[in-house]
Amino acid sequence: MISYSQQTGLGNLGNTCFMNSAIQILCNTPGFADYILNDIYQFDINLINPLGSQGEIISSFATLIKDLKSRKYPYIIPNSFKKTFSKFYNIYYGNEQHDAAEFLLYLLDAINEDVNQIKKKPYVTIPSSKGREDLVVAIESWDVHSQRNQSIITQLFQAQFKSKIECPNCKNMSITFDPYMMIQLPLATKKNEKGIFYYILDDKYRQKQMILSVYKNYNFEWIQNEIRNQLRTQDLVFNLSNQQKNIEIRPEDDIQYLRQLLQNSKLLVRPMNIQEIQIPYNYRCHTLITHINQELLILTDIITIVFDFRTKIFEIYDYIEKNYNQQFKCQFDLYLESNSQQTEQQCYFCHKQYCKYCELKKCQHSLKYYYNFISQPNFQLNIIVKWYGQGIPMIFNIDTSNFKQQDNNEQFSINKSSLTIYDCLNFQQQQQQLDENNSWYCNQCDQHVKGIKQLLLYSTPQILIFQLKRFKSSDDVTQKIKNNIFVKFPFILNMVKYVTNLKLPNDYLNGNDVNELKYKLFGVINHYGELQEGHYNAFIKNLEDQKWYCYDDSQVTEIQLQDIITEHAYVICYERQN
Repeated sequence: MISYSQQTGLGNLGNTCFMNSAIQILCNTPGFADYILNDIYQFDINLINPLGSQGEIISSFATLIKDLKSRKYPYIIPNSFKKTFSKFYNIYYGNEQHDAAEFLLYLLDAINEDVNQIKKKPYVTIPSSKGREDLVVAIESWDVHSQRNQSIITQLFQAQFKSKIECPNCKNMSITFDPYMMIQLPLATKKNEKGIFYYILDDKYRQKQMILSVYKNYNFEWIQNEIRNQLRTQDLVFNLSNQQKNIEIRPEDDIQYLRQLLQNSKLLVRPMNIQEIQIPYNYRCHTLITHINQELLILTDIITIVFDFRTKIFEIYDYIEKNYNQQFKCQFDLYLESNSQQTEQQCYFCHKQYCKYCELKKCQHSLKYYYNFISQPNFQLNIIVKWYGQGIPMIFNIDTSNFKQQDNNEQFSINKSSLTIYDCLNFQQQQQQLDENNSWYCNQCDQHVKGIKQLLLYSTPQILIFQLKRFKSSDDVTQKIKNNIFVKFPFILNMVKYVTNLKLPNDYLNGNDVNELKYKLFGVINHYGELQEGHYNAFIKNLEDQKWYCYDDSQVTEIQLQDIITEHAYVICYERQN
C-alpha cells in the first residue's frame, strides 16, 4: 500500500465495516453508479410499492453516494443512511457486526423494490419443464419474474439458475429456472464421501484432477454421461489404467465395483481431437497405446486413440513420429500385445504360444486386417511403442506408488492448501443428495424421497457477484467456524464452461451469437478474523481514475495489483466484458 489518496472513506459507526465495504462496492459498480449519480433513479421511484420504502432508502443511498463522489472530505459519517435503512430492516439497529454479503443482498433488494417499475405485482405461476426445451422454459420463467420485477437491479445484477431434482428410484426429474443476484460458492475442502476423482488429459496428455459426485444405484454408463455433461462434450475417450494394464469396465458395472478398482488405478478422460471426431462412427477403431522402454517397463498411463479401421500400419508409424518422436528425438518400434503372454493359447497374430509382443512392421496392412484375426470378444488392440536409444521421454516416467491410495477413503477426498474459483464453480455444480429433513416429493412415486439435486448456472448477469462460503455452523449455535483457505481468482474470469446460456436473460431471443463469456474484476470485499469479532474492508477499482484502492472505513489508500488477490477474499465482484 502507498500514500493517502483523494478518495473519500466512510466513518465506522461501531462495527459498520460490513456496511461501508458494501456501499463502496456499489459506489464503483459500472452502470449502477451512473444510474445514481445522473439522477435517473428519481424517474423510477415507486411510491406505492408495499414492499418498498417509498423511495426513502434509494434517496438516502443516492445522497450518500454523491457525497462520496464529491471528494470534499477525507471521510463521511453514514449515520443518516444507516438510520434510514435500519428503519425498514430493523436487524441493523444498534452496533452489532453483520455479514457483508448478506447486507449487500438486502440493500440490492431494497433498491430493487424502491425503483421497481411494476406498480401492482400480479399473482404468477412458476412454469414447469414437463420435458420441454430448456430455452422455452427459461424464457417463460424470466417473463414471469419480469412481471413482478423490472428495475436497474434486474437489468444489471440478476440472471437464472437451472435447478434439477431427480428421484433416485424412478428417475422422475423436475427442472426449474430461478433468479439470483449472488452465487454462493462452497469451498471444496471437505471430504466428498460419494465423489469420484477422474483425470482429464489435454492435447499434451497433461492431467488435471476433477471430481464427480455419484450415488448408489448408478453404473459406469451413468458416470460417463455425467462427465460428458460436466465437460460439455460427447466426444470423450475413457480409460481405467493402473500403469501396468488397461482395466476393462463395462457400462453396466456398478459404482461399488468401480470404487474398488480405483484404489489402485486412475480413471482417465481425454477429449477427442478433430481428426478422431471426423471418423465415421462405424469406422472407429479404439486402439490402446502403451509406451515402454528397452527394459519393457511401462512409461506412462495407457490411453486409447481412435483410429480409422482403414488406417495403414505405416500411417500409425507416421502418427507416432509426428506426435512424439520429433519432440523427443529418440527411436521407436511398434508391437502388438499378444493374447497368449502366459498361456499355451496361440497368439492371434503370430500363432506362437507364450508370446508377449508381436512385432508390427511398417506395411500396407490396415488395422482391420489385424482385427480379423481376433476371436475373443471385447479384445482391444494394444499397440506397444518401444522406445530405445538416447532421449527417451522422461515426462512419462511416473512413480506408480503415487497412484496407490493409503486407505479406502482417501480416493474420495480433496486435500489442498489453496483452491481456484474454478474449483469452487466445479464443486458448486456437483450433484447432492438431499437428506431426510429436506426430502422432495416425487409425484410419480407419490412419496417424499431423498432426491438428487443439482444447481447449474443457466445464465449470468452483467454484474456477477460471488460469495465464498467461508462460514459454517459449529456445535455452539451462537458461533460459526471460518474456513481460511486461499481461493485464487483471476482479473479476467472466463465463465464459458460453467454457463449453459451465454446470453443475458433479457437477450435470450436476439439473434446475436455469443461465443465467449469473460468478466473483469472490479471489486473484492475481504474479511479478517472470525465472524463475530472480524473486520471487513474492500479492494475496489475506482470508476473515475481506474486505479485500485483499499477502502478501509475512513482510510482509503491506493494499492498495487499484486496486493489484490489474497486469502481474505469473501465477496468477489466482476463486470461482464461486452
